[in-house]
Amino acid sequence: MKYSAGKMKILKLEIDKKLAGKSLEKILRENLGLSRREVSRAKFQPKGICIDGKRQRITYRPSVGQNLEVCLAEMQEEKSRVKPCAGKLEILYEDRDLLVVEKPGGIPCHPGRGHYEDSLGNRVADYLQKQGEGGVVRAVGRLDKDTAGLMVYAKNQMAAARLSAQKQDGRFQKIYYALAKGKLEQREGDITASIALMPGDKLKMQIHPQGKTACTRYEVLKERENCTLVKCRIFTGRTHQIRVHMAGIGHPLLGDVLYGDGQNPVFDGLALYAGKAEFYQPFTQEKIVLWGRDVKRWGIQRNFR
Repeated sequence: MKYSAGKMKILKLEIDKKLAGKSLEKILRENLGLSRREVSRAKFQPKGICIDGKRQRITYRPSVGQNLEVCLAEMQEEKSRVKPCAGKLEILYEDRDLLVVEKPGGIPCHPGRGHYEDSLGNRVADYLQKQGEGGVVRAVGRLDKDTAGLMVYAKNQMAAARLSAQKQDGRFQKIYYALAKGKLEQREGDITASIALMPGDKLKMQIHPQGKTACTRYEVLKERENCTLVKCRIFTGRTHQIRVHMAGIGHPLLGDVLYGDGQNPVFDGLALYAGKAEFYQPFTQEKIVLWGRDVKRWGIQRNFR
């Protein structure tokens, strides 16, 4: 399948034997992954759904060799709320819909108090603006200020919506790696303690039975002298979730000044790294698997699941 970028996105697909005889509605929904809303909007475009250049109803059943074109219109044009500011970007992947960068530890994802011009979002806005992409920052997820690793950005509204849907159904996954203090008794497990804001502290979270539901799955990868390398996958996105959960089972992360003693004899900073991301290109449905550039320093083997 081919596609073009811009305010109007054109999806192109040649009909093969597997698709021949299916209704266009089924092809659009099942093979191109369009939502009911997207199909409905395309129907009312002048050349919204065409076979060999001729507009067709969604009940039409194409033959082998015919060419399907679908015109998808962006909704009302957005204006960037993030001030573009130049800064270094470690770009790991880019296509017409996506931008994936490696975030250093110590800088926030988004502008906020005290960081209105030096966040990763400011740098991404500057890059997108210079590339003629409009400069609108659409982050798919976030990382805490002190956490390093992969950040995924969508370049248009439709890509953002589709990646958000992938997060909801579990197809979008981030794998985190952490160095936890001491040696864990269990090699793997799920931590399901609820998390709430610490009373009187705007920065710190705590495990609390009346907090928001949170689930972290961990797996021991390698034991070192005084710490353990663990792989973590989160099923909820609570603030400081991995840090709070690991501290809650008695193994705070190295370098964690909020939930541990802040010491990290291995390397500077918080020992938490979003080192791997798996998701699907929002329009071609090609599976994308990306690793961070810092995996060697962490001693992470790419054959780890």
